[in-house]
Amino acid sequence: MADELIDPVLTVHRLSRYGPPRFPAARADRALVFVDSQGVYDSYMPPERPSRVRVAANRYVAVYEVDVGRHRFTADLRLPSADGALEFDVAVEAGWQVTDPVRFVASGERDVPGLLLREFRCAALPVTRRFSVDDSDRVERQLLRELAELERMGTDYGLEVIWHPRLRTERATPARERDVRPLSMEEEREVPPRRMEGQREVRRDSTRREAQDAADERLQQERIAAYELLLDQLAQGDDAGSFLKHSRDDRYISIDDLLERDTAPDAQPEPRRLVAELAEQAPPGREVPLQVQVTRGGGGPGVALRGFALPAQGARLLITVHAPGLLALGDLQQELTVSAGKDSDVLRFGLRTTRTGLHTVTVRAFHGGSFLGEIRVQISVEADVPARDGPPRGAALDSLAFDPGEATLQVLKAQDGTYSFQLLSETSYAPESFRLLAGDPERATKNIYQELRDTAAAAGGGADARRVRERLRNLGVSLWGDAVPDAVRRQFWEEAHRIRALTVLGEHDVVPWELLYPLDGDQEGEGFLAEWLPIVRRVFGQDRVRELALSRAAFVVPPGSPPEAEQEVAALRAKFGSTMADGGTLSRRSEVQDLVNSGLAGLLHFACHNSFTESGSRVAMADGRFDPMDLAYARRAGALRATRPLVFFNACRSAGQISWYSANLGWAPQFLKAGAGAFVGTLWPVRSDSALQFADAFYDHLVTERLPLGEASMKARQAIRDHAGDPTWLAYAVYGSPAARVTAG
Repeated sequence: MADELIDPVLTVHRLSRYGPPRFPAARADRALVFVDSQGVYDSYMPPERPSRVRVAANRYVAVYEVDVGRHRFTADLRLPSADGALEFDVAVEAGWQVTDPVRFVASGERDVPGLLLREFRCAALPVTRRFSVDDSDRVERQLLRELAELERMGTDYGLEVIWHPRLRTERATPARERDVRPLSMEEEREVPPRRMEGQREVRRDSTRREAQDAADERLQQERIAAYELLLDQLAQGDDAGSFLKHSRDDRYISIDDLLERDTAPDAQPEPRRLVAELAEQAPPGREVPLQVQVTRGGGGPGVALRGFALPAQGARLLITVHAPGLLALGDLQQELTVSAGKDSDVLRFGLRTTRTGLHTVTVRAFHGGSFLGEIRVQISVEADVPARDGPPRGAALDSLAFDPGEATLQVLKAQDGTYSFQLLSETSYAPESFRLLAGDPERATKNIYQELRDTAAAAGGGADARRVRERLRNLGVSLWGDAVPDAVRRQFWEEAHRIRALTVLGEHDVVPWELLYPLDGDQEGEGFLAEWLPIVRRVFGQDRVRELALSRAAFVVPPGSPPEAEQEVAALRAKFGSTMADGGTLSRRSEVQDLVNSGLAGLLHFACHNSFTESGSRVAMADGRFDPMDLAYARRAGALRATRPLVFFNACRSAGQISWYSANLGWAPQFLKAGAGAFVGTLWPVRSDSALQFADAFYDHLVTERLPLGEASMKARQAIRDHAGDPTWLAYAVYGSPAARVTAG
């Protein structure tokens, strides 16, 4: 049994369309997961392997080799006690095994110990915070009871998990370490007998567990040896099936697992599109039904969707409607099933015109907690005009796949100033209407950003890092209570153990979501929300992009940029090396504009000053001012939709927005609606040295380690969060799909 395995996906092989298929040789502890061009997975547990005819017929494009043996890892954690300053020193040991290779591969998770430790901390924190360090034996027994439930969490990722936590000695935080000393012999004699007996009981339990682990390991080795023998027999043409059918030894697998499943081939992928139809003109007081459907075929109205295969039971989507200015005559969210070989049923949403004017209705599709796409239709309401039907409108849904553990918080603003919050995960909750307690949210946000700007400026100059952390925490706790409705907070805690990433979908920059610190009574996470969950944002009209092809990198460094800008660019060029072509350094507005309008590919990294005022953002370039309005042509033309670049705007408050007629104008929405795959910017002015360190860590995780966008940004925050009270680690806003990964250009 291999120890300390990080990623059970051992190899990934691309399969050529030409020539015979080649994939890893059969091994007793290796499963194969094949995937076709539409993202549909098939698994083959050992010793089952597909024939070459089946591989060709199913048009597989790649095969993952997955370790399905049993593994173990250990880690040391410090968890807070009820005493506050003192902590428990916990030795964590966990045994794990991939039992559903398809679910694990599809999850995108590639660090099993990291995943399990995050889950352990979430489950353990509420326990340890209830006890003082003198109750270590009670804590360990309580942890074992709590972890019995936690062992089932691995099923979301296709894992079977067994936990063995042990408390060692108490440990103090540095501030109190001088007050902690070993017990004298006299003090040891005064330890209550019940506590000593409890500790002996825990040690006996630990010994029994270790003995059972050793027995399990021996059995696993015997199983593997039997599998290898069986594979040899199969290779020699022996009747291994007959041999196994009469065996009752637990070392051997069932004959049912050996027989090739004779399932019908998957239905051929079909192009699909999301279609909505609404009257384009009507007088006030008229009922105007909105009809929504997912249809087959590449022709007709709208944009043809990339083909995708569906499971036999179909895919169930949640459709939501946002219709400000119109009266809803029923629920504005319904479900529909997309089945293979036919169009979906037509959903009908009842709407009635009330006020005159031009009104926009937005239809969005979700699968689980993953946002799939949206359509916008408009209706003109005028007095004394006849009703006139509008043409069907369509929008692309690149895939119906959803990412396990992803949740979306949809935030909509009504015309009366209230906000609608809706948490969408594998459980979809009803929207909650809410008026922000701070009154004018823009003014409250501006005040928060000003304080954070001042804090960043003072960092490193003798500021008390602990006091700054406490102040930030108080701001975050206050935001959590004032900016998130009670019902949504309750829903969050109900889903927290299942949420692996959170997407905030909204047009209005009303809350610094990254600063939220979830706390409700005895329910508390592991700090700031962005500290223990990947947090990404999404603007309306932004496409869902799951792959970022970073073949080249261009840098924007205009005259007057911070002194560290050139150092930042030089460090990034050295980091990327030969993996990205050098797109040069741009200093003129015309150069940047031409590059974007012509279809920028790869990475565009800004290292410069960004001025943000009530009139918006701007960058002083060598040939004049560059601001988001300069991206209007690219936005309307969709200039970046074919290339899906990553834009990193490492400048002061580059994620800020202003109102422009009926839309928000800022770097993020402009680049994203032009087709960018992802955008990274800051919410308030940041320190140049911290900005450089964040960028370095972010690219390490995203480009070098190939972690998903959400996880890469979370780890980059963690890398710089302890820098002398500097809040820069919370300043970055990341827009995109949390599961998006870098691919070879």
